[in-house]
Amino acid sequence: MTDSTVHPDLSGRRVVVPGGTGAVGEGVVRAYLAAGADVVVPTRTQERADEFLRVLGDAADDRLHLVVHDYTTFPGAAQLADEMQRRLGGVDDVVAPIGGWWAGKPLWEIDESDWQSAFTGLASTHMAVLRAFLPKLSSRGSYTLIVGASAFTPVPGSGLVSMEQAALLMLRRVAEAELDGPQRIHALVLGPVGTRLAEAAEPDWVSAGQVGAVAVAASAATEVPSREFRLGDRAEAEETLALLRTGQPVSPGTVVAVSTMEPKDGRHEDLVALLAELAPRIRAEPGCLEYAVHRGHGETGGPLLVIQKFTSIEAFRQHSTTVANQVPRIGALLAKPLVPPALLEPVPQVR
Repeated sequence: MTDSTVHPDLSGRRVVVPGGTGAVGEGVVRAYLAAGADVVVPTRTQERADEFLRVLGDAADDRLHLVVHDYTTFPGAAQLADEMQRRLGGVDDVVAPIGGWWAGKPLWEIDESDWQSAFTGLASTHMAVLRAFLPKLSSRGSYTLIVGASAFTPVPGSGLVSMEQAALLMLRRVAEAELDGPQRIHALVLGPVGTRLAEAAEPDWVSAGQVGAVAVAASAATEVPSREFRLGDRAEAEETLALLRTGQPVSPGTVVAVSTMEPKDGRHEDLVALLAELAPRIRAEPGCLEYAVHRGHGETGGPLLVIQKFTSIEAFRQHSTTVANQVPRIGALLAKPLVPPALLEPVPQVR
């Protein structure tokens, strides 16, 4: 996806992008400017503002409002929201690519400084911005959090980031449950992102431009209710964008696969041993949220129920490809042929 992408017309929309001077935020800002919106980008230093103008080049026009302001505290975020209302008459959309990365220690080696910077500091900034702006959104407005897939998949050595990202998804879900108006609150859950700072980006990585395009499309799609959009790779981002633009239902995200396996006589423990062997590698697959094997209550034999949960249907399909070579080993231990699992998805109205 390039800057020539045709965006919905958001002329007259007032959008604030805290974190917009970052590499992912740049893609968001460019997309909203290309869509005709007025875009407010707060930054804490004039130097950062000047550098961002140089980065944007010709994309920066009079609809870009760079504001030197510290929005990371509760009072600072509230002042910014009030200032937007005074200057622009209100706010329609907020997109928050607020974040950072922290790595290098297991949880039992972190110190208070790590905790404050990687978890408390970032989570507090998100909370400050949400509480300041969500009540001020117009009736057509949307609030979009941008988080990483580490919210679902623990990253050893970067546990504080995984924890903080998971907390943000719950923040979104609670805010959705508490909203009593037509406003929407979304999350874009990103896989690896190719940006101007990513020197070794893979071809299938989501681009910053795609992140921006999906954010714009979600703002424009006022008929789409609050939800989480999974942008694990370029193909998934393109699919989400196409569905948003056509008004078709977007994949609801998580997928649960349920399989029943009945072992041959005398092979129950062999089947259990094989599933236990496969469990660590399946749990380590991208997008795997859960892999569990159950048996009847109080039973030591009989059928086994295998329950797997993945972040998306795409992640489950990739899993199926990865474990295909294990199917003959499993089938040899079963009394009945292995059949495809039943696939279940969330019911959006029940949270």
